[in-house]
Amino acid sequence: MPLVSTKADIMRYLNPFQILVLCLVFVQFGVRVEAGDHDQTAAPTYGEAVALLETWIQSIVDYDRLPGMSLAIVHDQEIAYAKGFGPSDRDHGVEATPNTIYGICSIAKVFTGIAVMQLRDAGKLNLDDPVEKHLPWFSPVELEPDSRSPTLGDLLHHSGGLPCEPDQTVWTEPEQLYPTREELIERVSTLKMSYPPNTTFNYSNLGYSLLGEVISVVSGMEYADYVRENILDPLGLDATTPFMPESPPGNDVAKGYGPRPRNGSRIEILNRDQKSLTPASGFASTAEDLANFAMWQFRVLDGEDSRVLKRETLQEMHSMQWPDPAWGFGFTLWQMGDQTFVGHQGGCFGYQSQLIISPQEKIAVVVMVNAWDAPQFTLVFRTYEIMAPVLKSLHSKKTEKSQWAEYAGFYTSGNSWSDAEVLWWNDTLVVLWVPGGNPNPIGSLTKLSRVEGEVFREVGADGKLGKHYIFRRDAAGNVVGLKFNNNVLTKQAL
Repeated sequence: MPLVSTKADIMRYLNPFQILVLCLVFVQFGVRVEAGDHDQTAAPTYGEAVALLETWIQSIVDYDRLPGMSLAIVHDQEIAYAKGFGPSDRDHGVEATPNTIYGICSIAKVFTGIAVMQLRDAGKLNLDDPVEKHLPWFSPVELEPDSRSPTLGDLLHHSGGLPCEPDQTVWTEPEQLYPTREELIERVSTLKMSYPPNTTFNYSNLGYSLLGEVISVVSGMEYADYVRENILDPLGLDATTPFMPESPPGNDVAKGYGPRPRNGSRIEILNRDQKSLTPASGFASTAEDLANFAMWQFRVLDGEDSRVLKRETLQEMHSMQWPDPAWGFGFTLWQMGDQTFVGHQGGCFGYQSQLIISPQEKIAVVVMVNAWDAPQFTLVFRTYEIMAPVLKSLHSKKTEKSQWAEYAGFYTSGNSWSDAEVLWWNDTLVVLWVPGGNPNPIGSLTKLSRVEGEVFREVGADGKLGKHYIFRRDAAGNVVGLKFNNNVLTKQAL
């Protein structure tokens, strides 16, 4: 099932500050993923899919000057693929791995949502409870005198009418961004509602901070202690924490970096305790831990694991509770044709991350990057597009050597308008031009057909032959170059 041109692809070209403010991210991109017209009826082998995936991701890391990235792909109860790209600590040469710890920012909301639903199932709260039932100090200024108070359910799907952040919060001034509990209570006392509750979607970190306070009051435990004892520890998510660990040089915690400036290098961004906003955006985790978190959800939906949530409760969280943009209880929903993905994305100072889950196919993808301006939405869905067909097919996972293997590689002129990655796909020689303006790797593949010897021609969408591609060999018979449109490119090792 193809996933081609999406509105979310434009996020690669947005101002980093637009990416940072998640309320604008969700409003800007929505949640609908549009299908395109690329023919992908034949699934590639596992080796072909991995080769294209790694080539494409490495090109994004290189050309976008991203520091590090970790990726994991789940198929049912198996981590089908996991790898790190680039440095997690640029200054000390520490390479990213699937076990590198990143700030996962707003993915924290999924864990807060689970905690609320646990307490609901235990009879300690109801989703239609007004917030002030559990937090008497919550008394915002209403926009309309006859509008009702927001409920816990409203806060879970961002329709409570609250602003995105507590009053006096300024994203460009980190010291004001994360209030203590006492400061949160003080700010809420003069809070002005943005909309009447249950009328408009308005992404709200404040709403999830308040849910964290409700969890603490109702359970009689500190929020972090409750989440550890009732969610993280039972699931064995040992690398997931309701705080950002310290990152001394050389350890497993990825340093966060700012957006790529017009001139110069990215600057390092210091990790900060998010204090009362922890339930909204203050967690850290690894690609492997979130992969295990996805596998747990598949077990719950199969009725094989009820330690943390009942099957019916997780199904309720995955179901649409707010239509536009589609939102469940703690989960974002994305629609692709007749298929629904659930998950969440996260963006905060120094990090971008995203988890998507296809419950029907039992496939999940996790992407984490230690850069403020990473195109995580594109990365996660394109990874799914490349790898899902082979995971769903009956092909063996063995990497088979293709007749085109000797042509595969990176070709560049050093000062060319673009570089070429030559691969094989469905046992056909293809070219992926990088960096390229289209962030859709499968849709960007140029299929080649051999005419004779080392002369190939481009195959158009109508099957007609077009431009010539001529490969060159050295005296020993090794493929060493490529000529295209009078541009001579040399094959190089990355």
